[in-house]
Amino acid sequence: MSIFDIYFVSPLVHGMRHFSTPENPPAKRLFLIVGDGLRADSCFLNITHPVTNEAAYLTPFIRDKVLNHGTFGVSHTRMPTESRPGHVAIIAGFYEDVSAVTKGWKENPVDFDSVFNQSRHTYSYGSPDILPMFADGASDPDRVDAIMYGHESEDFTKSSIELDKFVFDHLDRLFDEAKVNADLNEYLRQDKIVFFLHLLGIDTAGHSYRPYSPEYYDNIKYIDTKIAELETKVNQFYGDGKTTWVFTADHGMSDFGSHGDGHPNNTRTPLVAWGAGVPKPITTDLSGHDEFSNPWNLPVKRNDVNQADIAPLMSYLVGLNYPANSVGELPLAFVDASDKTKSEALKANAYAIIEQYLVKESEKRKSQLNFTPFGPLSGETSIEARKAEIEALIANNQFEQSIIKAEELMVLGLKGLRYLQTYNWLFLRSLVTTGFLGWIGYATTSFFHLFVIDSNPSLSHRSVIRVITVGVLAILCGLLYHQESPIHFYLYAIFPAFFWDQIFENAAILTGGIKSLVSSSPTKNKTQTSVFSLVFLVGLFEAIVYGYFYREIFSLCFGIAAMWPWIQDFKIALKNIWLSAFWALLCIILAIFTILPVLKVESIEQIVAAGVLMTLIGLYYTVHLGNRLRLSITSLVLCGVQLGLIILSVIVTRSSVKSLQARQGLPVGNQIVGWLVLVGSLIVPFLNYFSPVSDYRYRLLTLFMAFSPTFVLLTISYEGLFYVSFFAILVVWLEFESQFYVIHPQRKLSLSEFRTALFFFFLSQVGFFGTGNVASISSFSLDSVYRLIPIFDPFAMSALLMFKIMVPFAILSVTLGLINLRLGVPKSALFSMVLSVSDILSLNFFYLVVDEGSWLDIGTGISHYCISSLLCLFMILLEYLSGVLVSGIQIKSVESIKATKTKSK
Repeated sequence: MSIFDIYFVSPLVHGMRHFSTPENPPAKRLFLIVGDGLRADSCFLNITHPVTNEAAYLTPFIRDKVLNHGTFGVSHTRMPTESRPGHVAIIAGFYEDVSAVTKGWKENPVDFDSVFNQSRHTYSYGSPDILPMFADGASDPDRVDAIMYGHESEDFTKSSIELDKFVFDHLDRLFDEAKVNADLNEYLRQDKIVFFLHLLGIDTAGHSYRPYSPEYYDNIKYIDTKIAELETKVNQFYGDGKTTWVFTADHGMSDFGSHGDGHPNNTRTPLVAWGAGVPKPITTDLSGHDEFSNPWNLPVKRNDVNQADIAPLMSYLVGLNYPANSVGELPLAFVDASDKTKSEALKANAYAIIEQYLVKESEKRKSQLNFTPFGPLSGETSIEARKAEIEALIANNQFEQSIIKAEELMVLGLKGLRYLQTYNWLFLRSLVTTGFLGWIGYATTSFFHLFVIDSNPSLSHRSVIRVITVGVLAILCGLLYHQESPIHFYLYAIFPAFFWDQIFENAAILTGGIKSLVSSSPTKNKTQTSVFSLVFLVGLFEAIVYGYFYREIFSLCFGIAAMWPWIQDFKIALKNIWLSAFWALLCIILAIFTILPVLKVESIEQIVAAGVLMTLIGLYYTVHLGNRLRLSITSLVLCGVQLGLIILSVIVTRSSVKSLQARQGLPVGNQIVGWLVLVGSLIVPFLNYFSPVSDYRYRLLTLFMAFSPTFVLLTISYEGLFYVSFFAILVVWLEFESQFYVIHPQRKLSLSEFRTALFFFFLSQVGFFGTGNVASISSFSLDSVYRLIPIFDPFAMSALLMFKIMVPFAILSVTLGLINLRLGVPKSALFSMVLSVSDILSLNFFYLVVDEGSWLDIGTGISHYCISSLLCLFMILLEYLSGVLVSGIQIKSVESIKATKTKSK
C-alpha cells in the first residue's frame, strides 16, 4: 500500500478555470475515428494479401487524404498500450494517473475532464468496454450518447467486421432519422458536436489471427471503405464545409497478436486529420520520414505527436474548452490558421496547464510547515511575469516568440506539477524504509526465539527504550497531523517504532541466534563458512531482483545449482551418480526455459509433445507404484481416469486449435468437453478419500496428473514441457535433501536448513518466471483461453491465467512440506526462515518503483513490488496449502532411515 501513498497519489486536481480558443472555430463538428489495435505500418504500407497474393494499400481513402487533403503523422502512445489508457489520452489529453490501476481499466467512469465533457453533445458508437467510462464520467450524462453492442458480440471466433458494421450501421441510422426528424436535424447542425466511432474489429482480428492475417487486413480495408462512404453521406447532409475528421488508433499490435508492452509495434499508431481547420499536405525535403516510414511512399511531411496532444487539437478545431486535466500540447502542424491565431491558441493551452499548477500549489501550501515553492515559477520568473511577457509579445505581433514562450511555460508547468507531486517523498520513503528494516530484524529475532535459542535471555533496558520509542513516535505523529495526512499514514510511523522497540529489547536473542547458526556449521572454519553463507544469501536475493527484469539470470543460477550436489558433499554426489546427473540435466533444461521468449507462438506440436510426455510418465509410475505399493483396484482405477483425462485434454485441445486455425470457430462440443476435463481433473484426486493411500509417492503422482490437463488446455507453447521439468526437479530435490540428511542428520536448525529454505525461495521465483514475466501477463496471447472462453471476458480469462500460474506454487508447497516431514524439523520452521528475510526483495523493489516514463516501466515496477511484498502472505498460504496437501502422508524421517540402516548392519 505504501507505493500507492507515495508514488501513485492521483495528480488530478479540480476547480480550475477553463480556457478555449478561438472565438470563431474552423469547424462546427468533429468525427473522431479510432481503429482499435491498428498499427501505423499496417495503415500505410503496400501489403501483399496472404490469400489473394495481390499487393495493394489497405487504406486507399485514408492515403488519399494524406497525399491531397490533410495532415498526417505518427501518434506515439505510452504504456500500457491498452484500450482504456489509450482512449483516455486521446479524448482527455491525460495519461491516466497510475492510481487508476487500483480501479481497473474497464467500465469505470473517468473522474477527469475530457473533450466529450466540453462538447455540446457527443454521439459515441462502439464497444461496451470503452464507451461507458466517458458517458458515465461526463458532468452531464445526457451530454454523451453511448450506442454499443453487447459483450456477447465480442466473440473471438466470429468475424470481427460485424463489430465495426454495427458502428457504421447505427451512425447511418442517425443521419437517416435526421432527414425525417426536424428537431434532430436542427440539433445535429449546431456547433461543438462530436461523433466518436470506436472500431474494435481490427483489435479483435489481431488477437484472434495475428496482425499479418487476412482477417486483420480485410478489417482495415473494410473500415477504409466505410469511412469513405460516411464522409460522402456527411458532406451531403451538411454541405457547409465545417466538418473535421481525425483518424487514429489507441494502440498498435505485436506480431504475436498482443499489446500492452512498449514494443514500437504497439506504441506507433497512425494519425490523419483533414477537413475544416486542417492544413493541406506539405511537400518538402525535410519530410520527417525515417527508416520506419520511408517504405510507405508518402512524399509529404510527417508530423509526429504524443498521443495526449490529440485532445487539445480536437478542442481547438471545434472551439471547445481545453480539458481541464489535459497535459497535451496543441500540435501546430495540424492547425491551418494565421500566426496570431496559433499564438493565441497555444497561449490558452499553456494557461490551462499552468492553472493546474496554481491549484495544486495552493493545496500543498496549506499543509506544509515551511513550504518551498517551485523555483522557476517563483520570484522574478513568476507565473504572472511569464504571462505578461507572452501577452506583450502577442500585442507586438511577435507571434513566433510568443509561441516559444508559451511552450516554455507549458514545460515549466508540467515540471512544477511534478515537483509538488514529489514534495513529501523523502519523509515518507524514510519511514517506509525504516519499517522494512525493522520488520526484517523483528521477524529474524522471532525466528531465532522460536527455533534456534533454547533459553530465554533477559530483556535489556526496557524502560529507557520504551521512553525513546514513545518520544520519537509522538514527534512523527505530530508532523503527520500538521500535514493533514490520512489516518492510515500513522501506521507508517507506528509499525517502525514497534519493530525497532522489540529489536532493541531482544538484542540478546538476535545476537544469540546468530552465534548459534555460526556454531552449527559442520566445517572447521565456522566464521568463514558463515560469512560465505551471508554473502550467498545477499547474492541470491540480488540475483533474484535482477531476474525479475532479466530472466536470463535464473539460467545462470541454474548453472550454478547444477553443481550443488558436488559442492554440498562430493562423496554423496558420487555415490548417487545417476541422481546427480539427472539433477544436472534438469537444471540445464530449466535454464533453457528461462531464456526462451516470453511471447510465444502457438505450437500444437509442443502442446501434444507435453501431453504425451505427461501420459507416459503417469502410466509408468502408475504401474511402478501399483506393483510396489500393492495399490487397490479403486486407486488404480482413479489413476486410469486421470490418465484418460490427460489424453482427452490433448485430443480436444488439438481439435480446438485445428478448428480455430481453420477459421471455423470453436465447436461447442469442444468447449464443453474442455471444461469437463479441466474441472474433472481437479475433482478426481479427492475421490482417493474413499480408498486412501498414505505413501507420499502416490500423492505426488496424483497431483502431477491432476494438474497436467491444465497445462495442456491452457498453454500455447512450451509451458507443458516446463511443468514436467519443474515437477521432476522438485522430486529430485526431495530425494537429494533426504540423502544429505541421512548422513548429516541435524536436530537443531542450522545453516543447512537455511540453505533448504533458500532453495525453496529460489524455486518459487522460477515457478513464475520459468515461462513468463510480469509484462507477459498483461500481454498474454488469448489463444490459451479462448479454447474455453471464446467471448471476450477479461475477468474470467484472467482467472484462468492466474490459476495456471498458481499451479507450480501448489506442487512446490507440497514438496517443501514433504521435506519438512523427512528432515523432522519443527513445523513451520522452513517457511519461517524464508519469511524472515523475504522482504529484502520488497526493499529493493520499493526503490525501483517509478511513476513516470513508460507505462511498461511503471506497471512492471508496481507488479514487482506487489509480488515481493505479498510474499509474506503468500508464504503463509503456501504453508497452509502444504499442510492440507500432505495431510495423511507417511514418509520416513531421517532418524528412522538411519536407524533402519544401523539395524541392518
